[in-house]
Amino acid sequence: MLICAGALLESTEKIHRPGCLRINREIITEVGSALTPQAGEEVLHLPEITLAPGWINLHAHLELASLHKKLTLGKDFASWLEQLLSQLPALTPEVRRQSILNSTHLAALSGTTSILSILSQRAALAGLTSTQTRVWWALEMIDLHEKPSATELLDQATSWISRHPNAPWHLALSPHAPYTCSPALFRQLSLLSAQNHLPFTTHLGESTEESELLAGVDTPLRKLLPADLKRPDLAEKNSPVSWCCQHDALPANPILAHGNEISPTDLPFLKEKNATIVHCPASHHWFQRKPFPLTTFQSQQIPVVLGTDSPASSSNLGLDLRQEARLFQKSQPAVTPHQIWQMITTLPAQALGQGKTLGALLPGRWADWVGWRVPLDQDPISAILQSIEPAELTCVGGKITQHEKI
Repeated sequence: MLICAGALLESTEKIHRPGCLRINREIITEVGSALTPQAGEEVLHLPEITLAPGWINLHAHLELASLHKKLTLGKDFASWLEQLLSQLPALTPEVRRQSILNSTHLAALSGTTSILSILSQRAALAGLTSTQTRVWWALEMIDLHEKPSATELLDQATSWISRHPNAPWHLALSPHAPYTCSPALFRQLSLLSAQNHLPFTTHLGESTEESELLAGVDTPLRKLLPADLKRPDLAEKNSPVSWCCQHDALPANPILAHGNEISPTDLPFLKEKNATIVHCPASHHWFQRKPFPLTTFQSQQIPVVLGTDSPASSSNLGLDLRQEARLFQKSQPAVTPHQIWQMITTLPAQALGQGKTLGALLPGRWADWVGWRVPLDQDPISAILQSIEPAELTCVGGKITQHEKI
């Protein structure tokens, strides 16, 4: 198929006006300004549309969308977490499955084509046959009450993925956080991640309460853990990052959600591990956290990308990365729109190990693109990020969805 558009944003460095994109099934085969149709080739004419790479959201909780506006901030992170735990029994597999479908639909409408989603209840996947975005299901594990069989759970999920070969789904591994997962579980999942070439993600340095708990302070967070929990590592007085370092808890290339509680002394270890930090501005704002330490990460060239977190702790029900981008630029005015674009395209693609398949519209990449109706004579990056209108079309793995407007 040949798609002929008014403009095509190949990457932050190159724009085609007009822009043409040729795809063969799920792969981009040719990009340019003057491609001509081949004999018998289907042609899609979009003269008023700008084509751009689909965005990549590296931290979401698709299954929790039904909790939007049902939780309040409270006096601290632990009180919010306590509310969340009280709501979980009502989140049946069907409720979670519907949340996944609704969330991926809304994300696609706003330009996202790939999501790394934390999955805490695998039963939510039963009966699911497709989603509007590509999804990396990050199998979340906790060993507070009992030790999960990580290898068995991974085998089950791999088998499930294999039964849906036409769905754009992938797997990842996710120990929840240092205060809910033992060093042994972190190490096991790190090893499985390396052996199976799966992305590894965890919550790290999310809240002051987490940092204080690992530092040996009796915080409200401790009261949410089992009273008989045998975790000598929690008495070692570590920071979240030094805990990971001391217990060899992270594999190479970890994707670390939040990173709010990071100090300059943590940077060499994160740099050595080639870590990527996922900042979620709307959730950060919702929790009224202290300023995000962007310059700390920039000083060591540690990549920072954008995510949405959960609608249970954010105003961003639609998982719209444009909303996150605008909040981020408001708090970090020195960051340019082009730098923000990289934080939702090329940088997260590299973090997923998909630097040669996602993040740009180039031959050999997956055909994951979005069609936007923005002024053709303006910088498309700024225009798209400032837009509040839904995308005109999305394409994931070569399958095009045209979004009908009412």
